[in-house]
Amino acid sequence: MKVLMVGRKPSIALEELRHYWGDVDVSTGFTPRMKRYDLVVAQEPTLRIGLPALTQAKLSGAAFVCEVHGNYLQTGFLPLKDLMAAKIVLKSSDLVRAVSSQIAGSLRSWGVKNVMVIPSVYIKLELFRPLTMHSQRGPVVLSASRLVPEKGLGLLIDAVPKMLRSLPTLEVRVVGDGPERSRLEGLVRRRGLEGVVRFFGWVGQDELVKHYNEAAVFVCTSFHEGGPRTVFEAAACHTPFVSTAVGLVPEFFTDGREGFIIRERNSDLLAEHVLQLLENPDLRQEMGVRGREVVEREFEWRKAIKKYATAYLKIFRKDVRSRPFSKNSQ
Repeated sequence: MKVLMVGRKPSIALEELRHYWGDVDVSTGFTPRMKRYDLVVAQEPTLRIGLPALTQAKLSGAAFVCEVHGNYLQTGFLPLKDLMAAKIVLKSSDLVRAVSSQIAGSLRSWGVKNVMVIPSVYIKLELFRPLTMHSQRGPVVLSASRLVPEKGLGLLIDAVPKMLRSLPTLEVRVVGDGPERSRLEGLVRRRGLEGVVRFFGWVGQDELVKHYNEAAVFVCTSFHEGGPRTVFEAAACHTPFVSTAVGLVPEFFTDGREGFIIRERNSDLLAEHVLQLLENPDLRQEMGVRGREVVEREFEWRKAIKKYATAYLKIFRKDVRSRPFSKNSQ
């Protein structure tokens, strides 16, 4: 099978997908290919990615799949031109992959059909693993993400002074980079929190695992997410979370069991739950163990990628069977 994946960057699962799909090319969406494909995958339905991928699929007579990795269609973060493109792309797809049930519901409310939920979280358990017991971890709160508006990191910074009143030795680490970094650093300076909140930029995977294992609590403050993968990586390292109710978090975790899920953007509530975990290492250890169990069951790297890859193979084979005989015989 010949497959073209169109996205801003190659899938992290690309090499494993080639094991299932065979010949897989990648494109950033700008250059039409003269090569014919059996399956074209758009990694988002936008003007930049979705429309070029749809065009390539039509030129090739290929099955066309569009992926939606975030609930940005209903949260106001997508420009109007991309929303217009998304309507065309999604309604022209043979399959739309939603990476969470929440996103699938939003797509169906748009009138999109052929929606399948296939999570995009794949965790290498031999890499993301617990290295430190919670009895040995300090009062470290970790966030890891792209620094963009939809990650909502201002909520975490707003909560820091409230946590400091009860825990003056608190340390907050922000791993990641992006256009919001200068604004967030300015916010930290204005609040007088330079000695508490530290920005690390992008780090390698080994360094990230170290951060997960030094952190007592992982925090996600996003407005919308497909995963986020970082919550599940943290859980694999026995690090419990406090997260907004985004993506797969409320679909696979239970509030109060593997971490805390907050359903309103309230810095007092965020601070309260983080402090509850910081002050109770035994609770953190119990939640961390349960979190890894969820990741092992649902998101182990090879198992999760196999589910993804074989779902697309079924769509391709179904599409081939439905084509006219003359087209199949070319």
